[in-house]
Order: sequence, then structure tokens, then C-alpha cells
Amino acid sequence: MADKVDPAGLEVQGLSDTAVTIYEAIATLEFSGQRTSFPNIASATSLARPSLEDELDKMTRRGLLRVTDEEADDGPVYIPSQRGWSAAPEQAEGHQMS
Repeated sequence: MADKVDPAGLEVQGLSDTAVTIYEAIATLEFSGQRTSFPNIASATSLARPSLEDELDKMTRRGLLRVTDEEADDGPVYIPSQRGWSAAPEQAEGHQMS
């Protein structure tokens, strides 16, 4: 069961270098339309399997990432709990400029 989400824990400035690398890899994979599955994240980060598994687990427990129910041959998909960007390049998020 996931730990209770702490809004302060969602602040990416307090992440380790490894967590930032993973978070950026997920954002890049999403932006380019690729699945954010474990193998794709591993390929994008070049992290060793145990380190990546450990950090993904920590980030999920902390509430930074969610694991979707979307299962495939390459495993579940990891997505950010909150986005400051759109997963689709043609769909901007945020406030409209006037």
C-alpha cells in the first residue's frame, strides 16, 4: 500500500540526482510518445536494475509517481502524480496568457 502522499514530498527540488534523472527520463519518454515502462526507463537512464527498482519504489511511495493499471509485456507504466507539462506536445497545460 502506498504511503500517504505528503504535498511537500512532491517537490522535485529535494530529489536525489538519481531521482531527478528518472523523473526527467519519464517526462522525456512521455513527451516523445513512448511508454514509461521499466525497460524504457532503464534504457533512458542507464541505471542498474536494483538502483532503478529501489528509486522507483521510493518515488512511488513518496507520491511523486503513480503506477498505472496498464500492463503489457514490458510491465506497468510509471507516470508523474502531478505534471507541470502536457504529455501531448499539442496540448499545452497551464494558464492562458492574455
